[in-house]
Amino acid sequence: MKSLLFSACLIGGVSLLTSCDSQSSTTDDNTAQMDKNTAASQTDTSAPDDQMVSPSGYQKLGFGQVVTLTLLAELGLTKQESDNEQCYYVSDPKQYYMDQADGKRASVLYQVIDGKVALITIRDSKTPFYTGVHVGDAVTAVMSAHGDSLTYEVDKYAVDGDFYNLIANVNFIVTGDADAGALLKEEDIKLNNANDTLPIQVEYHIKGGEKLSNNTISETEWTVENKRALQGDVESIDIGIPEAIYLVEGCS
Repeated sequence: MKSLLFSACLIGGVSLLTSCDSQSSTTDDNTAQMDKNTAASQTDTSAPDDQMVSPSGYQKLGFGQVVTLTLLAELGLTKQESDNEQCYYVSDPKQYYMDQADGKRASVLYQVIDGKVALITIRDSKTPFYTGVHVGDAVTAVMSAHGDSLTYEVDKYAVDGDFYNLIANVNFIVTGDADAGALLKEEDIKLNNANDTLPIQVEYHIKGGEKLSNNTISETEWTVENKRALQGDVESIDIGIPEAIYLVEGCS
């Protein structure tokens, strides 16, 4: 009888230990997998995509970054001929497309103001943009990406044509009394994120659509009917600081 009880206890003890080990192993495996998934998620979230134009910049250049001739040489960028050292453009000669009218053109232009990157212009459909809108897309794609947070504007050089602009504030709100289309000053802007150092805007240049107005449409007139009446396609996309967006003539 003692022998049988001992055997039973021994078998029960081994089974209990095996069960505990199994549960411990399963728990450890689950914990390890959760840690792995969390790490992967954090990596995916924080990994920068420098191949897409975004509010962070494009490739190796970010907004506000100081540009030197040495840096341009390291990145393989070419400075366009200009007598204006306070405002000029640079581009990558390897990134170009063929325009029917003008021939070979730079796909992406960096505008440099006072020695710093101020604006990036996308001019071909192959360059990805963070909102999902591409050059050549219909204006409905712009409306879908930004909804009601767009300002309608026609610059003075496009009054007689079928061109207009749609502008979105990316990371700030306007707190002052500045009118739409006006040059925004520091006191007119409140950044949404304390980590941001520069306000960023996006401007979509639309062609082929009948204009709704010869100038800026006020907020009270920017109705659902007006928005639905928009036509045309994206000719180019600008992203940068408000000062650069405001410069209709660029660096000329």
